Amino acid sequence: MPKIKDIPKIDRPRERFLKKGSEALSKSDLLAILLGSGIKGKNVKQLSEQIIKKFGKNFLNIKVEDLLEVSGIGQAKALQIISAISLVKRFYDEEKGGDTIIKNQQDVLSLTYDLRDKKKEYLVCLYLNARNVLIKKEIISVGLLDKSLIHPREIFHPAVELNSASIILVHNHPSGDSSPSTRDIEVVQKISQAGEIMGIAVIDFIITAENGSCSFFEKLSKDKKSYDYVADGVQGTLFALLELEKPAYEISAEKVQENYFYIPQVKKNYLQLQNRRYIGSKHKLIEWIFSVINKECEKGNSFADIFAGTGVVSAVAARHYDEIILNDFLHSNYAIYQAFFGNGEWDKNKIENIIKDYNNIDGGDLENNYFSTNFGGKYFSHNSAKIIGFIRETIEENRKNLSDKEYYILIASLLYSIDKVANTVGHYDAYFKKEHVEDGFFMRPIDPIEVKNVTIYKEDTNLLAKKIKADIVYIDPPYNSRQYSRFYHVLETLTKWDKPELFGTALKPQEENMSDYCRVQAKDRLAELVKDLNAKYLVVSYNNTYDSKSNSSKNKITLQEIKDILSAKGKTKVFEKDYRHFNAGNTDFKNHKEYLFVTTVNHAK
Repeated sequence: MPKIKDIPKIDRPRERFLKKGSEALSKSDLLAILLGSGIKGKNVKQLSEQIIKKFGKNFLNIKVEDLLEVSGIGQAKALQIISAISLVKRFYDEEKGGDTIIKNQQDVLSLTYDLRDKKKEYLVCLYLNARNVLIKKEIISVGLLDKSLIHPREIFHPAVELNSASIILVHNHPSGDSSPSTRDIEVVQKISQAGEIMGIAVIDFIITAENGSCSFFEKLSKDKKSYDYVADGVQGTLFALLELEKPAYEISAEKVQENYFYIPQVKKNYLQLQNRRYIGSKHKLIEWIFSVINKECEKGNSFADIFAGTGVVSAVAARHYDEIILNDFLHSNYAIYQAFFGNGEWDKNKIENIIKDYNNIDGGDLENNYFSTNFGGKYFSHNSAKIIGFIRETIEENRKNLSDKEYYILIASLLYSIDKVANTVGHYDAYFKKEHVEDGFFMRPIDPIEVKNVTIYKEDTNLLAKKIKADIVYIDPPYNSRQYSRFYHVLETLTKWDKPELFGTALKPQEENMSDYCRVQAKDRLAELVKDLNAKYLVVSYNNTYDSKSNSSKNKITLQEIKDILSAKGKTKVFEKDYRHFNAGNTDFKNHKEYLFVTTVNHAK
């Protein structure tokens, strides 16, 4: 048997600990350091692996006599191990004794009971860790609560400083009435959206007053049997509840004379197509977009979404057009489309069982891998990154036992699940600089959409335009210089799993799939695209950030240029909608609007 000194230094537990820290070591490695030496016929690493394997998850409950049953373990080594376990347990019990775990509204009210008698309006924030343990209670404001006066930074800056995983807001009504006001509702919507983008969950907003209390979490919750914030291992959030309160993609009857684009209620514990953070997502604009399309375009048979992004526009179109065409040149989006829209056989129980097994993986038992080595402690915790990398490698190794549809469902489920724990504002151009990134990765399955006739492409849009035909072509190009392939490089790397060399602080690979629509030639490329498209109607989305103070946010094409290009193809109408986009940076753009150009093509083929 090789001795520990025969193992290369870089692979020895002590040396790895000193160089990379405890997060880089498995449980058996840590035990090997504690034991110090092996026994005859087994080096210390082999001995520690044997012990961990023998006792597994019951390790913390073993006794001296249990260890003495292991060949080669004497009383001295057994006492070493048991003493270490006892010491850790004692410190943990002392620390746990001071923990305040927030399970539901009643736990919150017990911490903020004094607010109900205040003569002024207070907004208090509870900052929690990943286990919903209270880290800190802080007063955010005193005086009139107004959504225009409460800025997300006042709430989320302390959350970032405290490494908080989630927050709960408590507000009092000195009037004695706990009923939510219009401005309360507006604040909840604003802060919930900000929390989703920041990756810091807003669990509840509670109003307390003399006549009682009102919890938004309880009011919005569909499950009236339990109002605990964590149910079936899933953390509830106001953002998720607000998303579920209105069925995804429902078109308002006030804008459309019929429930034409209604999609049924989403399924609990499944990730829906719109449940990810993505720049330029049209989920919040979907009613408006299809109200205009329904009003201006005659009903056709085919719909092409050629800069599909999240795919939410196609999800609506798929219910009302016989043929759907999706395209995006990002590898991750292509995989997501195949998972949600693609045809093919798949076994739901098989997928659920595989994901259940993945969720039983303990990162402490895993070696470092490509994903954890590069992204651990940065975009994700070391532990989460090890699990994510291990799952991705396992999916690839097991591909021969999966149908194409099952393969893409697992990839998409992984991509959507990592978004929930990513240490970012919603994209991967940068990550929060933290001494400690919280664990919390939990994989949930996506909920595929049944589409009968769909064609999915991963091509340059201008090349694709020369070979497709559709009644309606929806065009939603990048608006500014932000390259999507760079903003979502982690998702691209995880999807392709080619393990490229990474560069810079943001750990990006070599440039790939760089769009001309983010460059000075954007106008010319749009003109070529419009000229080559074979359609009855062209529908173009764009916004008005050409006056933005941030160069990266400025439009690459002016609204007049877009109208001129489209008018050469046919009669063009322009529609606008006030749309206040969330901004986590320093760009405070006023009077933000979304525009929809609808062109009825002359002499459509």
